[in-house]
Amino acid sequence: MKNRKWVGLLFVAPAAVSIILMMVYPILQVTQFSFSKLTLPYFDTEFIGLNNFKNIFSKPELVEIARNTLVWTIASLVLRMILGFGAALIMESKLRGMKALRTFALIPWVIPSIVAANTWRWIYVADNGLLNAVLKTFSPSLTANWLGNAGTALTSVIVAYSWAGFPFNMLMLVAALQGIPEDYKEAARIDGASTLQVFRYITIPSLKNILTILIVLEFINGINSFDMLYTMTGGGPGISSEVIGLTIWRYAFRNLDFSSASTLSFIVILLMIICFLFYVPVSAKGRDVSARRKRKRRESIEEE
Repeated sequence: MKNRKWVGLLFVAPAAVSIILMMVYPILQVTQFSFSKLTLPYFDTEFIGLNNFKNIFSKPELVEIARNTLVWTIASLVLRMILGFGAALIMESKLRGMKALRTFALIPWVIPSIVAANTWRWIYVADNGLLNAVLKTFSPSLTANWLGNAGTALTSVIVAYSWAGFPFNMLMLVAALQGIPEDYKEAARIDGASTLQVFRYITIPSLKNILTILIVLEFINGINSFDMLYTMTGGGPGISSEVIGLTIWRYAFRNLDFSSASTLSFIVILLMIICFLFYVPVSAKGRDVSARRKRKRRESIEEE
């Protein structure tokens, strides 16, 4: 029995070492750097307490970057969830050709983000982009420099980012919709419930756990966003579309201010830990609900 235990530990050991090297060590290193003064090029450290945090929060630009991050995260979360939920309901309808449409709807998700970002850059080009070409047919006054204008740059990237990511939510919600027993819906219809009432009192409550999980995941994705923003605007014009991920990159690799970059990274890590602590119990509850539902269905089948 002891030998089996050791064999099991040997199989787990490579994964454990990988996690420590790829996740735990960088987090500990960032934590150390956020409380230290770094001297390049050898990254010599000198403990300075909370001075890095005082310097970060004293930067005037941080207010606009925090606002951009909040707008980016919430707007993209809402738009991705709406698009994903709407697409999932359409895919679950009894219309013909839904399987083919489901495959087609996955294209934005499987396209590499850099390719998607460059495609949308072409769509948004001010002079001869597809969007302005279409808008010109209605009125030339509707055209704009979508990525070069501080008032429209962030919104334009949010649209592109939401388009690229909504299929994941669609897939998760389609699977959840398929898991709702038809018996519940049929019983409600027999009792006189309308389609809207079935949706409100059966479909939505059944999706509560998966919706909560997706919202948490989308919030994490929003905070961690970098590639599409970097490719489409680079945070510009100015810092009008810069979010915290781009700010960390700018501090570290343009300004070579690794202390400030590590401090912001430490703050993001704390946010991710909070999200993870919220995600774990919700995910566990969702699995428990699913198991109970399957058990009830099995018991009802056995009774019949």
